[in-house]
Order: sequence, then C-alpha cells, then structure tokens
Amino acid sequence: MIVRSKRLFILAALLGTASIATAQRAWPTAGTRGTVTAYELDGHTVIDHKSCLSSGRYSWNYGRCGTRLRDSVKLELCVRLGRGTHHYMHQIGDGRPMRTSVYCR
Repeated sequence: MIVRSKRLFILAALLGTASIATAQRAWPTAGTRGTVTAYELDGHTVIDHKSCLSSGRYSWNYGRCGTRLRDSVKLELCVRLGRGTHHYMHQIGDGRPMRTSVYCR
C-alpha cells in the first residue's frame, strides 16, 4: 500500500513539473472539476492548466495546485511579456473565471 501511494505521489509530481505550457496548447480538461486553469483575457486561450490532487471522493486540493499554477503563469508571462503588470483569467474547477494579475520586476 505504501509503495502504491508513493508511486502515485511521484507520478503526480512528474506531471506537475512538466514543461511550461504555451498558449497554443489545447487542454481537453481545462475548466473542469479537479483542475485550475489560466486563460488569456479573451477567456479561451489557455496559458497553463494544472490537475489537482484529490483529497477525497469529490474534493480536490485547489489551494496547493492553484499556487503551482500562479507560479508557472507568472514565470510564463514575465518571460513572454517582460516587466510590468500583466492580467489574465484564473479559473478554479468549473467555477467562473476571475480576472487577476501578476507583477514582473
């Protein structure tokens, strides 16, 4: 049992540290339960997308994967757009996307 859970943890870690997504990549699970998604301001173009670890039958740890998503989106936008404040849409699960921003030094 411990070996199986360790394998799942390693698999989740590998999936979570995959290369930074580009805006052109299609995510079939974007905007579904158990995921967090960042969109361009158009609300359709995906910047990045993360699947959250399940903490129960119908619950996910959105806080942890949301932090991972925000960190990767900040890196992506700062590299692509440079200094300043950059806005994007952030969606938790299948909820309504919210406008948010990152500041790049």
